[in-house]
Amino acid sequence: MMTILLKRIEALEERVKALESKRSASTKFSPPSLSDVVTYMNDDLVLAKKFYCHYESNGWKVGKNPMKSWRAAADQWMAREINTKKSEQDEQRIGRISRQELQSFTQR
Repeated sequence: MMTILLKRIEALEERVKALESKRSASTKFSPPSLSDVVTYMNDDLVLAKKFYCHYESNGWKVGKNPMKSWRAAADQWMAREINTKKSEQDEQRIGRISRQELQSFTQR
């Protein structure tokens, strides 16, 4: 009875080790090439180059943590760029003036 339990425990331990090695192998991050990033960002070369250089210089880290998915980071990067462009367009449409223009206007 005891030998059957020991064999069962050993089999379970082997299965756990196999699953852990499979999980660590599949979640290993590998940095993309610049051409991969350009292709993913719909051939926006300037934005892709900014993204790639930023993360390449930071060792592909997000804050202090290693990056898990460069595609998710690229999606956030593109969304932030769209929001920035929309904000700039809104400011132009509304007709906001700069701080310097406001100061010169109030000094008159």
